[in-house]
Amino acid sequence: MKAIAYCRCSTDMQEASIPEQKKSIEEYALRNNLEIIRWFEDEGRSGRNAEDRPAFMSMISYVKNSSNSFKFVLVYDVSRWGRFENPKEATYWEIMIEKYGKKVKYVTEDYVNNDSIGAYVTKVVKDSEASEFSKKLSKVSFRGHRHYAELGYQVGGSAKYGYKRLLVDEHGNPVKILEDGEHKALKTQHVKLVKGDPEEVATVQRIYDLYANKGYGVFRIADILNVENIPAPRKKPQALTKGWSNSSIWNILHDETYIGWIVWNKNVYKNFFEKDKGWGRYKPREEWIICKNAHEPLVDEETFNRVQAKTRQAFKGGYRLRGAGRGYYTPYLLSGLIKCLKCNGNYQGKATSHYEDKKEYKYNYYVCGTYNMKGQYRCIKWNVPKDMLENYAIENIKKRINSPFWVNRIKDNVEKRLEFISKESNTGIGAIDKEINDVQNRIKNLVDAIERGQDKDILGDRIGELKAKRDRLLDMRVELQNRTNKNIDVNQTTNTILKRLKDFERVFEKGEITEKKEMLRRFILKIDIDPIDKKCYYYLLKTPNFEGVRAGNGFSLLNSEATLPTILLQRTTRA
Repeated sequence: MKAIAYCRCSTDMQEASIPEQKKSIEEYALRNNLEIIRWFEDEGRSGRNAEDRPAFMSMISYVKNSSNSFKFVLVYDVSRWGRFENPKEATYWEIMIEKYGKKVKYVTEDYVNNDSIGAYVTKVVKDSEASEFSKKLSKVSFRGHRHYAELGYQVGGSAKYGYKRLLVDEHGNPVKILEDGEHKALKTQHVKLVKGDPEEVATVQRIYDLYANKGYGVFRIADILNVENIPAPRKKPQALTKGWSNSSIWNILHDETYIGWIVWNKNVYKNFFEKDKGWGRYKPREEWIICKNAHEPLVDEETFNRVQAKTRQAFKGGYRLRGAGRGYYTPYLLSGLIKCLKCNGNYQGKATSHYEDKKEYKYNYYVCGTYNMKGQYRCIKWNVPKDMLENYAIENIKKRINSPFWVNRIKDNVEKRLEFISKESNTGIGAIDKEINDVQNRIKNLVDAIERGQDKDILGDRIGELKAKRDRLLDMRVELQNRTNKNIDVNQTTNTILKRLKDFERVFEKGEITEKKEMLRRFILKIDIDPIDKKCYYYLLKTPNFEGVRAGNGFSLLNSEATLPTILLQRTTRA
């Protein structure tokens, strides 16, 4: 009989590693005459939920869609299946797999995982134990991190801009400076912050001086540093090209690290013990763990406090630029669809508020995100009024919906697209089969080479890579086969689209913000904005992309070659 196998290992050093799990699973399969046809491995993944484990979700999808006649899913033990916050979730995924005629087997557990009452009770107990272990581990980790933060040690993460991480032993004696990517090797070792690159230190001090003493704002400071090509505080190769942003300046100006403090437990993160709290940016100050004089400061407290006071004053009146937010519920209907033709960045919604006589006046607009974050050094400023950009798109879509010519053309486009999908799927299956056969032959040749006495370790790694490639190809073949096997009715597909078109005006008269955003994305492929010539280019799909149609009939998003002729918006506006 055939089986698939799932392995998981988080960062907990006490857990069985992936190779250990695979060895036990392979031994179990050998004892029970099982052939393992596919491995799914989540390395460095927590077992608290399923959604954050790519291999686990891929396994579930494979169980649902694979045409292979395997019977079992082999797992090392209950804890590798998951340490879910709600123990019932472990049973939920098992039951889902059983619906498709498969059975989960735990190869090292000392009970038989069958349908008896005893096995069910034992399974519930073990799921609860796995869940409680995860919760206790979180509490222990929190206590440990809190203790070391109170002593002034760096608790995880990279060093802040202007600092380096110094590794010290249990007595506080220096061991070495840790480079990016290096970590402590022993539990008795700790990490302290020390002054880093002198140029970075000088840049931090200059930022505070420009803001506190020279009266410059974060936007102007970022522009100055970018013009001078001063490397930004990003620990990635693209730092020089990305440059400084107003948010990076803001973060430096409001980080207590630069006055010699270690502040831990300041930000809100989603975890089990805090899920009943609101998800603001910061926790209440009384919950912060603060250690003063933990390391050498780069700026004095008096300057730091003046910066905080100036920030608070700036928000009390006058003009105030604030982000529209990244949430799905913001009122900017076209966010995510608009590109800047000069820098290829995204246009984003913004709002300027002006107060006069205690009354607030708002101006909503779209602006290039690169300009907004990096300044004129990176792109050109051209603010496009929100209502003008959105209304132009909505009115043009309404004209097409009410055009008999456009409605009649939908059926022709559906027929052509479905015919293309069918041909593409058949061609793709043939090409994939050929490649699978080639990969399988290469695996066989490597196995033969090992049997002839060649280096098993080197060739074994290559065999693993080829098997992973074969599994990816098999997944692609299953997806294409499912698409080909679907019986698609052109008339039904067309009628479904036309029926959904009637919802357009209703949505924009009475619908929620989220409904309006979804509806526009069914008609608009993209919008390009040229800030130099001050023009907007709209690309509308020939056939609206309704999710229900696509999901039920294998209907996919059309590419840019299938768009309507470009629509030019030649109006101009001043910022």
